[in-house]
Amino acid sequence: MAYTEKDKKGFLLMGVVAVALVAIVVVKLAVGTPAKPGPDGCVGKVTANTVIVLDHSETLSQQTLAEIATRALDHVLNKTQVNERVTVFNVSDHSKKQLTPTFSRCKPPQEGNRAIENTRGLEKTFKVTFLEPLKAVLKAEPVGAKESPVAQALIDISLTQYLRGERNSLLIFSDMLENTPKFSMYRCSDAKQAVGRFRDSRKGAQERPQFRHTSVSLNMIPRLDVAKPALKCRDQVWEWFFGDNEGEGARSEIDYLPGA
Repeated sequence: MAYTEKDKKGFLLMGVVAVALVAIVVVKLAVGTPAKPGPDGCVGKVTANTVIVLDHSETLSQQTLAEIATRALDHVLNKTQVNERVTVFNVSDHSKKQLTPTFSRCKPPQEGNRAIENTRGLEKTFKVTFLEPLKAVLKAEPVGAKESPVAQALIDISLTQYLRGERNSLLIFSDMLENTPKFSMYRCSDAKQAVGRFRDSRKGAQERPQFRHTSVSLNMIPRLDVAKPALKCRDQVWEWFFGDNEGEGARSEIDYLPGA
């Protein structure tokens, strides 16, 4: 039986489709069934962390709030990896006894291979379960507080799983004016004495954080109503405070935020 050119083209097309289907099956078998994420969106062991600390002890200008959200989102979208845990803490007078994350999830994939993955589903999951909730937390306006236990919050966070990965990033948005009944930066005039007073206030607990493999980015909220000697003293105290940071990727940097 002789086949026409049309028949031959049809057989060729069927062959191409069959080969493509077999290839897809082979790829899926080679890749295997992907592990399912847990309730926090994390798959297996988490080796990288990003922690964002928002100082909510004072009200902030709109330009300051907007820049905080911009910097934090830029870091998460462009400098974190898939399955990296992103955690947000708010610091207020409740932080001494109720320091719990307002957001903590692992970053899901935003895109994938169209041949073997539901790319629309990935995009929707990224937006609904991760990006939109994170934006809402970052844009929440602080209502002010009687105390500002920034140092204690940072020490406590450093002792948790949130900053104990093989690679960690800590983004702090604060004026760094620690203010509690035991220690206040507003009365800071001599850095050496201030460090001594702070250490005394921490007797029986860890005196300063011990960071490992941690990149610290301190985004300073400007305060125009604080005396220059107190601000100078503050900067020197925090230099000591962040002085125990070792391992690959360990570094610290300071950048000011707009507003006042």
